[in-house]
Amino acid sequence: MICVSIACGSHKRMISELAGLAEEGIRLVELRLDFLRKMPDLGRLLPNRKVPVIVTVRRKQDGGLWSYDEEKRMVLLRTAIISGADYVDIESDIAAKIPRYGKTKRVISYHNFEKTPSDLDALRDEILKTADPDIIKIAVTPKSVGDLFRLFDFMKRANAPGTPKPTVVVGMGELGMPTRILGKKYGIPFTYATFSQQRIVAPGILYYKTLRDGYRYESINAETEVYGVIADPIAHSLSPLIHNAAFANAKLNKVYIPFRVPSGEAAEFIEKAPGIDVRGLSVTIPHKSAVIPKLTRLDPAVEEIDACNTILFRSDAVFGYNTDYLASALCIETAMGGAQGDSSPIAGKQILILGAGGAGKAVAYGLIKKGGRVTIADRTVEKAEKAASQLGCSYCDWDARKSYVTNIIANCTSVGMYPDVDQTPIGPESIRNGMYVFDAVYNPEQTYLLRLAKQKGATPISGLEMFIGQACLQFRLFTGEKTSASMIRALLKEALAMSKS
Repeated sequence: MICVSIACGSHKRMISELAGLAEEGIRLVELRLDFLRKMPDLGRLLPNRKVPVIVTVRRKQDGGLWSYDEEKRMVLLRTAIISGADYVDIESDIAAKIPRYGKTKRVISYHNFEKTPSDLDALRDEILKTADPDIIKIAVTPKSVGDLFRLFDFMKRANAPGTPKPTVVVGMGELGMPTRILGKKYGIPFTYATFSQQRIVAPGILYYKTLRDGYRYESINAETEVYGVIADPIAHSLSPLIHNAAFANAKLNKVYIPFRVPSGEAAEFIEKAPGIDVRGLSVTIPHKSAVIPKLTRLDPAVEEIDACNTILFRSDAVFGYNTDYLASALCIETAMGGAQGDSSPIAGKQILILGAGGAGKAVAYGLIKKGGRVTIADRTVEKAEKAASQLGCSYCDWDARKSYVTNIIANCTSVGMYPDVDQTPIGPESIRNGMYVFDAVYNPEQTYLLRLAKQKGATPISGLEMFIGQACLQFRLFTGEKTSASMIRALLKEALAMSKS
């Protein structure tokens, strides 16, 4: 069940939002009274409600905004109980001062915004022993992949069959956000979401419509298979949007989660991922090479490119693939008129790759396989030289890119990516009529480089098509089924348009 937190400044708006959530079928709402600008009036808020509520008045030390003294807060909590609130959230250190009365249930909570304590079981046991809870809530802050998996392990134990009281386990912050989605798989009674994307109620909390409709939270169960993307940063990723939509369209009991994995911790994540039923992962910056030592079976492309963007967990094996090279070569080939039998229009063409990172090597590899004559340029010439030696192609220093005579330019750097949309990795003087210009950047879809290409009479090729292609290939690896490229394209275009509004 999703508990939607309403945190606004006026009684009138809180009452209106509560009524709106009831009409939408939300079954539990948290009223964050500490956000109200005036002293809360329970006589206005509680009567005539059409959905059960948790009354919460959070202190500043626990992440709240309560500005009055502690005695007034205690009186307000006792009044909420006397007034018949369905639930009252009480911090564990004051629970003994707020006696049980009537039918109101007690959510006894513990918050730690600094860390994840070492002994979570002891925290829970102390609350069970001393605080008379109906529901326990433990919200802590993971600082590492190890902390995240400790939280998942604790969540399983705390809600295993036969445990005396249910426990809501929350990992706060971006690193802990997956616990807010996967809690239902492990039996937590509810998870928290925010009513508005503009109101930050707690670190890492999700918008309720994203949780309900995007991740299909209410359909998650013990059998739900977990997929996801590992990256750092992760907030910008559109992969959860498209893969969850594709799972829903195919009516598959799978969910796709964004996992923020700090640099240096990818190997640990791969080791521990099967413990939460992860079956497949997309891999992006900065982990495409770091995961390779943990793979037990590698597609030949992964070895040659030294970059993996797709992982499958099957029994005791960990498979690694790269779908970027296939997708990039296909979208460039299609823009050039498509292959004629075994003959590709890329064959024999001079190609300049800008960027020698994972994306650059993947694109170069795909075009070499199609018969292209590739040269790699990078700001760090040693990096370009190493990539060229690895792939069996040429390289040049960064300044030489301006005068390089080529048929195809492929930007595989992040230059021109939103919000730096007025930048380009190569100037108009290097672009001529009849060339093909590919940009792996897909946000914005029409980058400054692609606009220059069109102005100069070259054919622009958007990185959006590469992103769609690699996602379709990943979905096929994850599920053994095809998905709709047109559906993914429509979702991406809508999401990119909304991100600019």
